Amino acid sequence: MEYLKCNKCGHLNKLKTEYQVFCADCNQKLDNNYSDWIRKHSDKSFEDFKRIECISEEDINRVKLEKQKNAKRKGAKYWIGLIATVAIVTITTNLVNFSVTDFFKEATFDKAMMAAASQVNESCPIMIDSETRLDNAIALPNKVFQYNYSLINYFKEDLNLEEVKEQIEPGIINFVKTNPDMKIQRDFKSTIRYTYKDKAGIHLFTIEVSPEMYKEKS
Repeated sequence: MEYLKCNKCGHLNKLKTEYQVFCADCNQKLDNNYSDWIRKHSDKSFEDFKRIECISEEDINRVKLEKQKNAKRKGAKYWIGLIATVAIVTITTNLVNFSVTDFFKEATFDKAMMAAASQVNESCPIMIDSETRLDNAIALPNKVFQYNYSLINYFKEDLNLEEVKEQIEPGIINFVKTNPDMKIQRDFKSTIRYTYKDKAGIHLFTIEVSPEMYKEKS
C-alpha cells in the first residue's frame, strides 16, 4: 500500500486510484496528486509516481521503529544522568546523616558495615526518582558494601547495557575517589558495589569501586 501525504494537514492518504485529488482528512487539494504530476512528467508512469512521490508501508513501519528506538534511548538518557546522583545521595545520606562515622570509631569495621546496611534498609525499598528504586544495602565479606537498585520502568532488552554502564561508571568512581564523605571507606580500603536490576528483577550490570581504583598514586 502506498500513501500520499497532505502538505496542508500532514494526513497520510491511502492511494486507491490515480484520480485521487483531495485529502480525505482536510478535504484540501493534494499538491502532489497524480493528475498534476503527470503533466510535468509525461514520460513517466503511474508506477513511477508511486515510487517517487508516495510513502510506502515499509517506510511508515521504518519510521515507527526508529521512533521506538529513539524513545528507548531518550528514556535511558533520562535516568543515566540520575544514577550517579542516586549513588552520591544514598552514600552521603546513609554514611553521614545516620552517623555511621561513630560506628567506625567505636566498633570493628565489619560491625560498622552491618550497622550502616541495617539503617539504610530501615527506609527500603525507597523510590529515589520516578525511574529508580533503592531496594536494599548489604554488608558483605572482604570489606564490600553493596547497594541494590531496580530500574522500575525498563526491561533488559530496552537498554544498551554497555553504553549505559560506560556513561555512568566514571562519575561513580570519581565520587568514591574524591568525596570527603567517603574518606572513612577509603581509609579502610573498602569496596563499594552498585548493582542494578530491571523491572522484572533481572540483573543488568554491576559497578564496583575497589581500593585500587581510588587510592592515591604515590
